[in-house]
Amino acid sequence: MAIFSKGENVRHNKKAEWGIGKVLEVDKCGTIKVVFEGKNELSIAKGAKYLLKVNGNGKGIK
Repeated sequence: MAIFSKGENVRHNKKAEWGIGKVLEVDKCGTIKVVFEGKNELSIAKGAKYLLKVNGNGKGIK
């Protein structure tokens, strides 16, 4: 399971239409707050299960 940090670019693996998001916050319970292109901030419980780290072009990175 990936570990996320504030400022990283991510993509939701089930909601590709949301585009690229930026991690705003990661809490100790694993909820990740992300702002996606054209969207408000979203808090994703167990976010690491649903998010993929990407570069600025949306390509997956390890």
